[in-house]
This record gives sequence, structure tokens and C-alpha cells, in this order.
Amino acid sequence: MLSLVLGYPLAYLMTVVSGRVRTLLIVLVLVPFWTSVLVRTFAWMVILGKRGIINQLLIGWGIVDKPVALIYNMLGVQIGMVHVLLPFMVFPLLNVMTRIDASLVTAARSLGASPRQAFLRIFLPLSLPGVSAGCVLVFSLGRGLLHHPGAARW
Repeated sequence: MLSLVLGYPLAYLMTVVSGRVRTLLIVLVLVPFWTSVLVRTFAWMVILGKRGIINQLLIGWGIVDKPVALIYNMLGVQIGMVHVLLPFMVFPLLNVMTRIDASLVTAARSLGASPRQAFLRIFLPLSLPGVSAGCVLVFSLGRGLLHHPGAARW
């Protein structure tokens, strides 16, 4: 669900920005594939650890008094999995969304639909095949990651 909640707006943004910005966003989504597992894991440990960036900010802003456990628990696993699996949600969505004829949304707007109505009644239903494909991919790969022999060490 988190991959869908984060991936859908990102894929939609990729369809409405210029080609140069889209290329930059695609590169940013692909970075997890180009980075080794060891480097990604260490980076998340630096960000989420007891003395990590997030805990330092939370303590510095006075939100918490002592560090919050953000790794070595289900939250840490979910953050890591969403980071790894997000491209598998974004790219099927992007593939479907770029093939949606923009004139359909424009026609709905010219016939009196608000931007929200045009999105909900035209764009969203036409993008559902990408949602289905992305969800199947993320679920299948996520299930495989959780049942991997090395997952017990997470």
C-alpha cells in the first residue's frame, strides 16, 4: 500500500512534467537498482539509527526526549522494502499513464468537469491497469523478500 500511495503521485508527476524533469525523476527512482544492498542498508542505518539524522532532528526540535527505535523493527523493514520496491510500482504506472490520451481529460474539462472530477472519472480509471500491475509486482516481490532465508536476520 505504501508503494502505491507514494508511487502513484510520483508516476503522475512524471507524466505532467517536461521531458528533462521526467528523466531526472526516472534516474532518482532507479538509484536503488544502481546502489549495492550494503550501501543502501548503511545509509538507512545512518538516517534511522539511534544517533541518526531523524532522531537528531526529533530531539533537536523537542518532539521527543530520547531516541526513537526506527530500525531493527517492523518500521525499519517497511521503510527498506518500500525503498527497494518503489520502482516496481512506479514504472508500470508510468507506462500506463503515459499512454493515456491527454485530450480525454481536456475534453472532460471543456465539458464542465472540474480538474478533480476529470482526474477521478477519466484519468484514474484509465490508470487502473498500471495500479494492478504494480500491486502484483510489489506484492510478489515483497512476499519473496520476507520469506528469503536472509530475512530472519533483518
